[in-house]
Amino acid sequence: MTSLSGALGIRLSRAVTPRPSSILMYHGVPRVAPNAGSMDAAHFEQQIVFLKKYFIPIHPEDQAVKRSPFGIHRVLITFDDGFRNNFEVAAPILHRHAVPAVFFVSSRHCEPGKYLWFAYLRCLQQHFKGNGFTFRGEFIDMTASKRVATMRRLRDHLLSIKPHPAAMYQAIESELPPLSDFASSREIESECGGMTSEQVQQLAADPLFTIGSHTLDHPLLTKCEPSEVAHQIGANKAWIENVTGRPCDSIAYPGGDYDRATIKICQQFGLTSGYAVEPHLNRLPNWEMPRMGIFSPSIKVLGFKIVGGRALTNQWLRLLHHIGLRIKRNEASSEI
Repeated sequence: MTSLSGALGIRLSRAVTPRPSSILMYHGVPRVAPNAGSMDAAHFEQQIVFLKKYFIPIHPEDQAVKRSPFGIHRVLITFDDGFRNNFEVAAPILHRHAVPAVFFVSSRHCEPGKYLWFAYLRCLQQHFKGNGFTFRGEFIDMTASKRVATMRRLRDHLLSIKPHPAAMYQAIESELPPLSDFASSREIESECGGMTSEQVQQLAADPLFTIGSHTLDHPLLTKCEPSEVAHQIGANKAWIENVTGRPCDSIAYPGGDYDRATIKICQQFGLTSGYAVEPHLNRLPNWEMPRMGIFSPSIKVLGFKIVGGRALTNQWLRLLHHIGLRIKRNEASSEI
């Protein structure tokens, strides 16, 4: 394994000034990457080995501790969504290396045949074979040159339908091509399947792992009516506690989308902390814990994000380009 200083070109010391822990945000970890440059099991394990060697992976309750031995930087690993590959692929790797993690689970796709809206759209973009289809009287152009822009417009349109998210799911399930028409059962399970309730229960029973709320259907909460926000949070929290037999006291806001009203509802349901992506209220630190999205399989990018903090400025990006890393601008931010 290349040394951290060699990998990053930065001289690090065990006597560095202690900093707040870095919270890393992962999503799906398939056994085999669906396309070049995305995360898979082998690269994820390389990252876990790297993190354990050069940093201190911590449990969520350890975030309150301000200092680490010798000032070594601490990291908290989190997963959003609750994809089945979190249980089947990521959790065994974490267990093998004794590395803790928090899994924020949306309960919708824990039911057989149900999938999260963005997982459906990602699968549609990746696997749809035809030139297009008709949706609400409009031809949806899926030719190679138009596909990315088309999918962006379709996503925006679905998110605009009210009431959110019920109308969006209704449109996906009754008006758009079924998953089984364009993706194999293996692709659907690998890329869209959620953990079963039994798998969530098994994760919760492992002292390394914590289960947190990620809402029922993964909506953008500020697009929901207040009653729907309460339903999304309350039903998901109750489901997790019923399945695991343990209190659920933390939430990760889907898509990093929240406001003061969201936090107030979280508090009403007895949640005590919230994980954001980019904090934007900046007055409630325990409810806006920032996280860094980890989407690249590159250890160099991972190291730069942790050592450089959240702000991958243009200067950082030029440096990454100079040393041969190809990193898109949105790698420095979050993805849903």
